[in-house]
Amino acid sequence: MDYEYAQRRRTFVAIAITLVLAPAAFLLTRGDDEAATPTDVTVIGTTPQAVTDTTVGASAPTATDVMGTSPVEVLSGDASSSNDDPATIAIPRPPQGVAGTATFSRDIGDVEDCLVGALGVPFDARVTVTNLDNSMRIDCINNVGGPRPEEAIVLHADAFLQIADLTDAPVPVQITW
Repeated sequence: MDYEYAQRRRTFVAIAITLVLAPAAFLLTRGDDEAATPTDVTVIGTTPQAVTDTTVGASAPTATDVMGTSPVEVLSGDASSSNDDPATIAIPRPPQGVAGTATFSRDIGDVEDCLVGALGVPFDARVTVTNLDNSMRIDCINNVGGPRPEEAIVLHADAFLQIADLTDAPVPVQITW
């Protein structure tokens, strides 16, 4: 007898048995969808106990709570709110800073003074100028009058040297007050 023929026949028989027994096993072991009724077992000297929801543990799921989670509870405190109260919305404070460029001028009289051309910066306010390239910062007072510069801020030359080299002008800065 040829070995390959015997091997093919064994494979066919195994496949045929699998195709018949797998669905049969599935169909025969399938139970009803209804809950199983508990069997009554009576032990001499005891009374049978009825199965109720009170005998089920507190953490076990019940018919109304299939996930087994605890019911929703109201926390103590004033949880009542009036419909007349408007909703509270947190609105952030407008930023007290702008981004722009800084340059220098030798016409500014004091090292502490600067001319801020950015909108919204109050006159005589202490302004912090932070170089965005190297994070160096300097404080100055916005009290120099004059025409509005093209840059966001004009510093005294010595003050500009504290945040950048004069040859780097204009430099990107963050102005806060």
